[in-house]
Amino acid sequence: MWNIELLKQLRDLTFAPIKDCKEALAEAGDDLAQAQEILKKKGIAKAGSRGERDTKEGIVKIVEINEKTVALKLLCETDFVAKNENFQALFDSVLAKIAEGSKEITALADLDPTIAETVENEVKEFVGKTGENMKIGGVFVTHKKPFIYNHPGNKVATLIFFEGGNNEVAKELALQVTAMNPSYVSFDQVDASEIAKMKEEFSAELRAAGKPEAMITQIVDGKIQKSLADYVLLEQEYIRDGSKKIKDILPADMKVIAFVRMAVWS
Repeated sequence: MWNIELLKQLRDLTFAPIKDCKEALAEAGDDLAQAQEILKKKGIAKAGSRGERDTKEGIVKIVEINEKTVALKLLCETDFVAKNENFQALFDSVLAKIAEGSKEITALADLDPTIAETVENEVKEFVGKTGENMKIGGVFVTHKKPFIYNHPGNKVATLIFFEGGNNEVAKELALQVTAMNPSYVSFDQVDASEIAKMKEEFSAELRAAGKPEAMITQIVDGKIQKSLADYVLLEQEYIRDGSKKIKDILPADMKVIAFVRMAVWS
């Protein structure tokens, strides 16, 4: 006969599958602490077999910690796990460890190797406990002080780096980036090779249509701007007023430097 109360305690503490909890308690002779340690050791070993399963849910959050701005995307398979308090505690733990480093970070590969190993093992251990695949989907650390926006539900978050202006407008920009997911701040940031490719394609189309060579350059420039407008933040229609572009709502002294958007459903 299983000790139902002990089984429930172990399940609540570890979020491990019931079958694994029963086996751990049996092996530990109903010693709760020992059963947790058994699950911990088994967890990392099991994690590898789940590594190929899709991780389409999770949490994204940006916080200020240790005088840094730190963003983390931690992914799992189901929204049920993403909403569980143990998964949220794992998220907070990984976030705190990432913040211990001193470097500016834009990708997991930038992490200090010791910190990277620590957080990856912590995630693997939790994979073994839950029976779900999990992984770190993105990290970002900066010493700068951008405007931070965490969308309700913690599925998407945005940073706005700017000069001049004010936080009220920065919040509008963050809402725009969160909703519309642009790729660039301005046309100037678009990669030159992408522009060259578009020029080549549009020019060929216009020549094939019989347009005069003298007109092609002007027409091509207009077509490129129109094609890229949806992907360029300053050229996008303002989500609160479609008669305005984002560049129209900026105060004269405000310059948008960059943005970072991190989302579970990228």
